[in-house]
Amino acid sequence: MSIKNFQILHEKNILEICWSDDHISRFHAKWIRFHCKCVRCKPSVTFDYKIDIPSFSPDLAYDEVKITDEGRKLHVIFEKELFQNHVTEHDADWLRQKCYCDACLECKVNERDVISKHLRSGREKVPPEVDFEEILEDSDRGTFKWLKHVIEEGMCLLKNVPREEKTIKEVASKIATLEETSFGSVWNVMDTGVDNGSYFPIALPLHQDQPTYETAPGLLLLHAFRFDSVVTGGNSTMVDMFEAVEIMRKESPEDFQTFVEVPATWCQVEYNPTSIEPVYLEHQKPHITLDYFGKVVGCVWQPGTQSTLQVHERDVERYYKAHNKMMEIIRRKELQYKFKLSAGDMIIFNNRRMVHARDAYKSNGGVRHLRGTYLRLDHVKSKYLVLGRKLGYDVIPPKVGNNSSM
Repeated sequence: MSIKNFQILHEKNILEICWSDDHISRFHAKWIRFHCKCVRCKPSVTFDYKIDIPSFSPDLAYDEVKITDEGRKLHVIFEKELFQNHVTEHDADWLRQKCYCDACLECKVNERDVISKHLRSGREKVPPEVDFEEILEDSDRGTFKWLKHVIEEGMCLLKNVPREEKTIKEVASKIATLEETSFGSVWNVMDTGVDNGSYFPIALPLHQDQPTYETAPGLLLLHAFRFDSVVTGGNSTMVDMFEAVEIMRKESPEDFQTFVEVPATWCQVEYNPTSIEPVYLEHQKPHITLDYFGKVVGCVWQPGTQSTLQVHERDVERYYKAHNKMMEIIRRKELQYKFKLSAGDMIIFNNRRMVHARDAYKSNGGVRHLRGTYLRLDHVKSKYLVLGRKLGYDVIPPKVGNNSSM
C-alpha cells in the first residue's frame, strides 16, 4: 500500500492521507508522533519506555510532512517537538494497517470476532471431535487442531485419551501452566458426598465455573477417567452464552441492558470444608460486559453460587425480570449441545463462553470419575497464535470472551 497524496487540516492537528486505493485516513499529530518508529523512539525490548507522553507539549502540531520511497515512507517534523532535530518516521503499510477510521475499526473488530462467525454458520449443536492419536502423531498440529475448535466453537471433545492420572496434566501443559484455584491445580469430580454439589450425584444447572474470582477460570478440561457402563444418567449439556446473550439483546433489549448495568454477586464461603482449604471468595459484577465498540466481550452465569442480590431498590424488579428471561433462553432445546462422556473422553471448553450442566446419575455399583483442571484464557489465546504462526497458518488474534475485542 502506498500514499497517493496528503493534506494537513484543523490547525495543523490532522494529517489526511489518500491511499493508492483511494481510502482516506486521518491521523492526529499526537498519534503519529507518539507511535514514531525511528530508532530513537521505537522500543528495542518490552517495557523499554522511550516516549514520555506528558513531557510533550499539548500543542504539538504538524510542521513539515514528506513522502518518500514512492509513497511507502512518511517523514514528519513537528512544531514544539521535544527531541532536538527529530524526524518522525512511519512505513505506509503499517500506517494503513493501523488506520482508526470508523470503517477500519469496525472491520478489525469483526475480523477478530470468531464467535459471531461461528454462530452465524448455523452448524449443528454437536461438539467437534479430535482423536488423541492425532496429537501423538504430530503434537503441534494435533494440539492446534483442537485449540482451533475451542477458539472458534467454544469446545472440543478429545477421543480415546489414555486413562492415566498424569494425562490431563500432560494435555494441559502443552498449552500453559495449570491455573490454581480453591480446588487445587488438578481435581477429581466424583460422588464423595462432601463440600460441593459436583461431588454428589445430583443434577447441576447450566453454569460457568468459579465466577467468585475476579477473573473466572478460562479453559476447562474434564477427563472421563472412569465412566462405567452400569452408571445411568450423568449426561452433559452445554450452551454458548454469547449466542444466548445476543438472543436476549434482539428479543428483549431492556433485559439485555439490565444485565449490562445491574450486577449480581457470586460467593464461595467455606470455613470448615472437608476436601479443600478454607476459603472466602466474593465478587460482584454484571452478567454482561460490553467493550468500547458496544460488542459483547464477557458473560457470567452461575445460579449455583449466586449470593444475595445487593443493588438499589429501583433495580431489583428489573433484575429478576432479566434473570428469568435469560433462564428461559438457555433452556431452549435448539441452543443446547447434548452428549454423554465415555471413559477416555476429554471435553475441553471455554469456561468464559460456554455454560455446562450435568444430569443426575446413579452409580449402580459403578464409578463416574472425572479429572479436571483450568488454564488462563490469555495463555490459551497466546498459544493458539504462537503455534499457528509456527505452523505457517494465517492466524488472526481472536475474540475469546476475556472482556476484550482486541
